Amino acid sequence: MPAHNLLWRECEKSSEDVAARLAVIPLVQEARGLDAGPRLVQKLVGFGDLRTSDIVARIADEEVAHVAVGVHWFVDVCQKMDCTPSSAFKDLLKEHNVELRGPFNYSARDEAGIPRDWYDLPTNDQDKNKKKDKTEKLTEVYDRLASIISMESENSSLNRP
Repeated sequence: MPAHNLLWRECEKSSEDVAARLAVIPLVQEARGLDAGPRLVQKLVGFGDLRTSDIVARIADEEVAHVAVGVHWFVDVCQKMDCTPSSAFKDLLKEHNVELRGPFNYSARDEAGIPRDWYDLPTNDQDKNKKKDKTEKLTEVYDRLASIISMESENSSLNRP
């Protein structure tokens, strides 16, 4: 299964560094379960698959404890390495080329004990602003092209005998 392949690849990539393993597996991969689980439950309920939705809901609930254990041990390792957990987390994600993607389930992440400043990075907001700027620029280009096409259409009809 692709989800498990991704998890295993990340395990292999972080196999030499316990801090990286803790950052990547429980604090990123399992934390995605906190984010995606409730959305998947809603989709399954919408499809009328209540049995599977109950199973997914239970798995998503169990992820809170998995992530909380990861937070505990990551903080412990950082203290032993004399580094700040927030900075170490961000540095390890950059080093291992791991991208955090929202949307985030803030309440579940809060319950698991992940501080927001670890994952709700300014770059995510900057990326949203860049996308918004691109969308606005594309809209402007579209409007200009529509205007030009309209003028060309009018001009071509004026030149017909």
